[in-house]
Amino acid sequence: MLSTLTAEQKNTLQILLSGLELAADIAHARVTVYLSDNDKKFLQVLKQVKPLTQRGKVQPDLTGRKVRVVEEPLVYRTLQQNITVRGMRELELGVFNSFWVYPLRDLRGRCYGALSFETLDPDEVIIRETVELLLNLPKPVEKDGNYKRLSSADGLLVVNKDKVIVAANNEAKHLFQVMGVRDLLGKRTNHLEINWPVVGMVIDTGTAESREFTSNGLLLAVRVLPVVPKAKGGSAIVILQDVTELRKKEEELEALNAELADLRESLETRKLLDRAKGILMAAHGMTEQEAYRKMQQFSMAQRISLKELAEKVIQSVK
Repeated sequence: MLSTLTAEQKNTLQILLSGLELAADIAHARVTVYLSDNDKKFLQVLKQVKPLTQRGKVQPDLTGRKVRVVEEPLVYRTLQQNITVRGMRELELGVFNSFWVYPLRDLRGRCYGALSFETLDPDEVIIRETVELLLNLPKPVEKDGNYKRLSSADGLLVVNKDKVIVAANNEAKHLFQVMGVRDLLGKRTNHLEINWPVVGMVIDTGTAESREFTSNGLLLAVRVLPVVPKAKGGSAIVILQDVTELRKKEEELEALNAELADLRESLETRKLLDRAKGILMAAHGMTEQEAYRKMQQFSMAQRISLKELAEKVIQSVK
């Protein structure tokens, strides 16, 4: 199914596929890439990804399989007419998903594939920006931590060229309410209430960035992803993760590790001292208390630690 594609089309697909899992999470949608098949009655499913951010009925993964054209009329229409198509798909009796299909075009404008988004909970702005994010990726992003997958608790914002928030999921709205910011839509990210200049910087530079911000007792990890290049208008997707408890746990773990390291050091020193005292007791007929006092006096006089002295005593008999 890839053999008929040009080198440019294959390269574009490789980049797009690297961000497909993130796209599914952002859009709360099952995302699928289709290609035409040599048999005109079928379509090829190059890759299909389900979101981590949405729960629901588990559907089979069609990656690598063929589907009949008659089962995917909207996808077929996109491939044939090189247009975006929107419709509905019946998930089960009486339950319908929103279904968007976008053409994948090469630099000459030719349609070589289709990209679909299927969701029960659509947000048209977020889906549109997710498509733009995929189509404007300059390189593969699977190894870039800024493009890692979302969790169901992560907040999401869409910010336009004027740094105005034009879309937000419920998780983002809740996080901002905790921070004392209400009526999130229409707010500017450079406004005093929010004051995140990194969003404008990402829109200007086209380079993803990560930051941490503290407000009203919350510590937020913020990822800002460029969507539309500034030359074409500019926009960004902002991903928010509440890491307050995570950082507290990390600090507690760091303190415990430091305490454990001290205990290990103390135990190691104790073992060395016991060996050194034994050597002195055997060599000079000292009691354990006398050997220990002698080592204390010598370490103070030589300005070395008891551990260093014990190591020297042990080395002297080897």
